[in-house]
Amino acid sequence: MLFVLLFNLSLLVFRLLYILYYPLDLTPEEAQYWDWSRHLDLSYYSKPPMVAYLNFLSTKLLGNTELAVRIWPVMFSFLLSILTYRFIRKLYDEKTAIVASTLPQLSVGLSINSILMTTDAPFIFFWSLSVIILYFAFEKNTTFLWLLVGLTSGLTFLSKYTAVFLLPCSLLYAYFVKKHILRDSRPYLALAVAFMLSSPVLYWNYIHGFVSFKHVSTLATKGSGLFNVENILEFLGGQALLTSLIPFFFMLWGWLKAYKDQKLFFFFSYSFPVFVFFMLLAVKKRVEANWTGFAYFAGFILASYFIARNTRWILPSYVLSSVLFVLIHFTPILDKLGLTRLLPPENDPVKVGIGWKALGLEVSKMYTGRELVFSPQYQISAELAFYVKGNPRTYCINLGRRMNQYDLWRKGMEEYIGKDAIFVDMAPVDGRVLKAFEGIIEERTLPVVWRGKVVKTFYIYKLRNYRGGIEEAIPAGY
Repeated sequence: MLFVLLFNLSLLVFRLLYILYYPLDLTPEEAQYWDWSRHLDLSYYSKPPMVAYLNFLSTKLLGNTELAVRIWPVMFSFLLSILTYRFIRKLYDEKTAIVASTLPQLSVGLSINSILMTTDAPFIFFWSLSVIILYFAFEKNTTFLWLLVGLTSGLTFLSKYTAVFLLPCSLLYAYFVKKHILRDSRPYLALAVAFMLSSPVLYWNYIHGFVSFKHVSTLATKGSGLFNVENILEFLGGQALLTSLIPFFFMLWGWLKAYKDQKLFFFFSYSFPVFVFFMLLAVKKRVEANWTGFAYFAGFILASYFIARNTRWILPSYVLSSVLFVLIHFTPILDKLGLTRLLPPENDPVKVGIGWKALGLEVSKMYTGRELVFSPQYQISAELAFYVKGNPRTYCINLGRRMNQYDLWRKGMEEYIGKDAIFVDMAPVDGRVLKAFEGIIEERTLPVVWRGKVVKTFYIYKLRNYRGGIEEAIPAGY
């Protein structure tokens, strides 16, 4: 236990220092979820409200800082590792518990979700907590444990809609291993509690035309087509990378062997069905690698069980995971090693969090506190709200992109009629925007350099006298 505690405390300190000193600004999704916390509601356009509520709490305590936003994934990751150790120590042995509570912390997927405050951070924590409690609820079948399952399941749903996988995964395990549970009334208490916690989200969607479900449906079907081998290979490669390669193959082995053991089948039930669902979806459309990330709590336990019993693979697993851990946090190392071609700056996923603070400083030089601040991209609007001095309320106009949360927050722009504005985009200003103003007062460009290359350019305009009535397009879907 002492080793696990020291290992994870070291990671906790590393992550805090990384947040404080590495030049990784809030990513657009993080900035958007922070902006949600300034407009508390029962739910939001694309996601349930948990991420906004957590941001609200931490920023009230620590201010509008990157640390305040990202403190949650750091703490969730630390707590989950300790809980995993105690859980697996109770089920198996010390070696398995150590591997299960330390090796995943070095994986690419969990490393990302241990720093970035996206909806995945609370979702993975509450999903994993639900799986742990479900194990004991199935074993002991007490009213208290099933009520606790309902509570954690509800919190999982409030974090992300893919929490609905908890139900079919649980039914799978119950049907093959604990069929008598299905005839007992107590497990249904969990459903009742989870539904009660989820009902505000359902009500919000009801009064907003079920936009969240339309959005999720669009994600699941957009770009679908005939059988696509490239999508499947990309999906499998993404899953292997997220788990840092070696554990992925032990996970596959664990799924093949799970039928031999009741405990192993439990972890099979909460990982394999999710993997299969998204792999089948990848047959038709491109699937983002992180969509399956929550399934790897149980999947990593399976992998850890077999790695701990094949001791010659323990050292290679930790070494390769550690190398990938370093590279994912410090991608400029590739340039120092002459390996830029492996991940060119323009393809580096880190670039998504680069340049936003510089943009905020540049816009702050033009901002007096009275101007309308807006963009046609919600990502830019969210970043401006966080990084421009005074954290102004910002707006997003729709010039033909899909709907987003800012489309529900349009009221208020009319208050700026007769005032100047600051407009930011990644392209020269659209003519439809210029028609709503008397002209351009000032314009600037801000190239953003990462690893020696320009990876994006911001176009910044100060516009004179907003007259209202910007000619917006109909949102291009959900």
